[in-house]
Amino acid sequence: MNRSRLAPFAFLLALAGLTVAFVWYVLYRQMDEVVRIALASAVLLAAAGVLLDPERMRKIFSGRQARYGSNAFLLSLACLGIVGVLYYFAQANPQQVDLTEDKEYTLAPESLLLLDQIKEPVKVLGFFTPENSGQRDALRPLLEQYRQKSQGMLTYTFVDPRADPVQADRYGVTRDGMLVVLSGENSEAVSYATEEEISGAIVRLTNPGEKKVYFLVGHGERDINSTESAGYSQVRQALESKNYGVAELNLLQTPAIPQDALALVVAGPTRALSAAETAAISAYLEQGGALVALIEPRAVTKLGEAADPLAEYLERVWSIRLDEDLIVDLNSTMPLAGIADKYNDHPITHRMYNNATYFPTARSLTLATPSQSTLTVTWLVKTGANSWGETDASAIQSGQGLKYDEGQDVAGPMDLAAAAENFVTKSRVVVLGDSDFGSNAEYFGLGNGDLAINTIDWAARQESLISLTPKQQTPRFVTPPTTEMIGLIFLITLILIPGTVVAVGFMVWWGRRKRV
Repeated sequence: MNRSRLAPFAFLLALAGLTVAFVWYVLYRQMDEVVRIALASAVLLAAAGVLLDPERMRKIFSGRQARYGSNAFLLSLACLGIVGVLYYFAQANPQQVDLTEDKEYTLAPESLLLLDQIKEPVKVLGFFTPENSGQRDALRPLLEQYRQKSQGMLTYTFVDPRADPVQADRYGVTRDGMLVVLSGENSEAVSYATEEEISGAIVRLTNPGEKKVYFLVGHGERDINSTESAGYSQVRQALESKNYGVAELNLLQTPAIPQDALALVVAGPTRALSAAETAAISAYLEQGGALVALIEPRAVTKLGEAADPLAEYLERVWSIRLDEDLIVDLNSTMPLAGIADKYNDHPITHRMYNNATYFPTARSLTLATPSQSTLTVTWLVKTGANSWGETDASAIQSGQGLKYDEGQDVAGPMDLAAAAENFVTKSRVVVLGDSDFGSNAEYFGLGNGDLAINTIDWAARQESLISLTPKQQTPRFVTPPTTEMIGLIFLITLILIPGTVVAVGFMVWWGRRKRV
């Protein structure tokens, strides 16, 4: 067999060896045995090609072919140099653009705010076996976002629990794919590697010490342990995930609010608090406490015509009056649910962005000029103009004949929520004319959960923990094409396009043939 015929195959194999070496190095960023063997094989095969056909090599490197070849070589070399420079600058200055609709590869604003406030280094350990490398690689972009946005304050490392069982046992790793977040001497295991869980663990580790929030009971309030639609278990879980201690408090049994209470929440009482209980709340606030009062309209409670000492106290001392009405909002698909049309610039609401909130069976508030110079009162949420406060008790009870009566009903926009602060006693009060918005049934609706947790955070003076809430993903569905669409796709891709190419080729061939 003529040796010169083997030369092209040797050069092709040498080119294949160079390609393997380049791809392997780009993927794994290390000069390992695979790269070295591929490069050595490429050199040996190229040398073999030269020895097999030396005459062809002499012709290639002399004459016109050499001149044209050298020009092409220099042009290729220049292109490779440009690509190399661009690659270097891209590696030195990495930029990412998230074009997904739900910003799936961008940290939520709450997580970015949290990372800006990290004072001590945080480390994330990911425990993944080699068999679970797919999940590990899918998690890497999220952790890389944490590292970049924290300015190096957060780092991450992947550990094989089989190769390092001592470290896995040390941090209580019980299954493949768990994360452990470390800060100083403290650590917390994360079972599910999501942004919500990772940010929550960082919050709990960087805010040591228990923060206690009490929910008043004994008057038909929302049950923080109930998972029913009317319960408040979602609020409780959200608070506990942010390192709050959450407990119930019965002032009929314990006449004073505990000293460790950062805030007291009165969530939708259906019966009036007693004067003694209201006095205990007043004494607590005078000592710098915080109150979150979520008060339903009288028409949906069991108060009847009885006096409401808590409502009287809020109006007398804090200049916030709970109106005796029921909000009707024609902008809502449910007319008896007030829709938030506007937010004030306040720590509770200024990060609500464009999230709407809605309040089923709510009452309006009226804010008066504070009687004390040390007191500030601020509205938080307003309804739209196409709403009013219905005062006709019979229409409210029957649900019939709800209409705006000028001079009797309150025209919108109306205040739905208000916050007050005393700068001398350091006490804070937030009043909302509804408690349904924070129930399990409504918690994940629009921005309701954010508003509920933000309110308690601000009252408890924990603004740095505001709104660590999960991002909701838009559900997407794949609709299979119809039979007609399948036929059209078949016609275009397999008949029209190839047929057009063949026809054009035939016309070109026929034109050249006629000229010849």
